[in-house]
Amino acid sequence: MIDGGVVRNLGFISSTEQLIKRFDTLKAMENNGVTLINRPESMFNARDKFSSLVKLKSAGIPIPETALVESPFEAMRLAERWKEVVIKPLVGSLGLGAVRVTDPDIAFRIAKSILSVNQPVYIQKYVRKPERDIRVFVVGDRIIGSIYRINKTSWKTNVAQGALTQVILPDKYLEEIALKSTTVLGLDYAGLDIVEDLDGGYKVLEVNAAPLWKGFYQATNVNPAKYIIQHLIQKLKK
Repeated sequence: MIDGGVVRNLGFISSTEQLIKRFDTLKAMENNGVTLINRPESMFNARDKFSSLVKLKSAGIPIPETALVESPFEAMRLAERWKEVVIKPLVGSLGLGAVRVTDPDIAFRIAKSILSVNQPVYIQKYVRKPERDIRVFVVGDRIIGSIYRINKTSWKTNVAQGALTQVILPDKYLEEIALKSTTVLGLDYAGLDIVEDLDGGYKVLEVNAAPLWKGFYQATNVNPAKYIIQHLIQKLKK
């Protein structure tokens, strides 16, 4: 019997049954006394991008205008109202599958394609930002590092999409947003994607419960694994 473990992700999910099986397995481990970080419920909450943003907004954390729809006509109307939108997978990573749209007709077509395979359409108002976003890495109740992810050739600022990294020192408000977001979702560790909205302060785009850290480590020389394991050991001692 193991005492504890670090859940790095839930893996590629191809069916609801597969997700339930993996979730139930982790819950069974937890119910039998195994301390897991992150906890299964917290990982599930964070993996559902829309649900996680709803929780953040309810806690007073700034997020982009966001909708989840099941009608291509509604997607088209949102594109008309917001002028520029991003349609992205409800569950996904690395910036894959996200599309920036300004034409309502294109929004209609994309939404119709997504709905044809029985998936809801996750759509956000595009946030005008510098050619960068911010990744903040939180473990426990502390921030172990923050970086800019800079991309001058694409609106996508994921390292997997070619972004360069640069260490930054977060201001107090950015620290407050990152720590509060992690707490609201019940996460022990997280990588937060935050943008500097040119029209109005910081916005949290996403809280990753199983963040990759290659680009973060290259920029900061900080290995999150060390801090995650230390945090797990501390929880086991309580």
